[in-house]
Amino acid sequence: MAYRDKSQPLIVHMIDELPRDGAEMLLVDLMRLRVPGYRYKIVCLIRGGPLEQEFEQLGIPVKIFGRRHQYDLGLVFRVAAWLRKEKVDVVHTHLFTADTYGRLAARIAGVPAVFSTVHNIVNPWKGAGRKAIDRLFAKLSTAVVGCSEEVTQTLASRDKIPAGKLVAIPNGIDLQKFSSFSGAGVREEFGLPADRQLIGVVGRLHEQKAHGDLLRALALLPQVRAGQLTCLVVGTGDLLAPLTQQVKELGLEHCVIFTGMRKDVPRLVAALDVFVMSSHWEGLPIALLEAMASSKAVLCTRVGGIPDVVIDGDNGLLVDAGEIPRFAQQLGSLLQDAALRQRLGRRARDTVIARFDVSRTAAAYNQLHSQALGLPPAPNPALVAPTE
Repeated sequence: MAYRDKSQPLIVHMIDELPRDGAEMLLVDLMRLRVPGYRYKIVCLIRGGPLEQEFEQLGIPVKIFGRRHQYDLGLVFRVAAWLRKEKVDVVHTHLFTADTYGRLAARIAGVPAVFSTVHNIVNPWKGAGRKAIDRLFAKLSTAVVGCSEEVTQTLASRDKIPAGKLVAIPNGIDLQKFSSFSGAGVREEFGLPADRQLIGVVGRLHEQKAHGDLLRALALLPQVRAGQLTCLVVGTGDLLAPLTQQVKELGLEHCVIFTGMRKDVPRLVAALDVFVMSSHWEGLPIALLEAMASSKAVLCTRVGGIPDVVIDGDNGLLVDAGEIPRFAQQLGSLLQDAALRQRLGRRARDTVIARFDVSRTAAAYNQLHSQALGLPPAPNPALVAPTE
């Protein structure tokens, strides 16, 4: 299928839905740094979400298909018909439903270039069947993008995706966004004293993030037993009820606050003494990069692309996944040492500035699309301001 206007290709980013989570927030930044003159649309296969308005303010139309049930094979053909009608030139999928339904639909529709980004290494215990499916869908792709070098290497070594199909484009963030936020008033908002130490985790309430490990670690801390520490759990997800029950069982009601989904995450992060992440698997978490850009001391598990960013003892602290007593010990050390927190926070920001500016990420995505269509190299992206 030839595209209509070589100077104005239509690029569709396809995703499951639009909550304020890492992959979705990255997509907002990519649209802010899109190629001038190219046309873009966002397609959601399951539902929309809170970010719809942000895309619309950027002048990016959002199309929602609405998967009818878990195995809605008709969705493939509905999407394919729409892609054919719109004469789409590039489809770039993100997350599981879009990666499967979307790539198949794009090939049925004859879309010239089809890409997929792997935002997580995915459950490390996935079986041979799932790996075979991933290899099959890789064959349908022009290229598969890993959100970090570690993710790309794992896709090649563990999942046996051909190296020639793989491209590493590290995640990035809008650094300017995290230069001016203040955490003033956050403690007051949650009814906490001004001197209360505050830690936080940002992410879906999902088994991947292993919030339960963090809760068990908190139960071991003397600061918690003394009522001197509060933990903000920012995000929503299917595990809210069991995690709330676990908080009660561990006697952490006075310590843990579930904030739900928030639009002011940078403000909350700015108020933290320590940012924590107890995940069992990851890609390259946007929330981690944002915390580091905010000069926060970070304590994370040694999974996925995190060790490529966090150097233990230099710009943060690392603990093996599932090592709950060690996690508690390292967290206690950070809470007791303000000078250590400040040193790690400064080095964390230096790291993100040097390596993870989203303009580099956007330039790599733009170049990938232009090259696949045989178009001249895309100019360096310039930030597109949202309309009021």
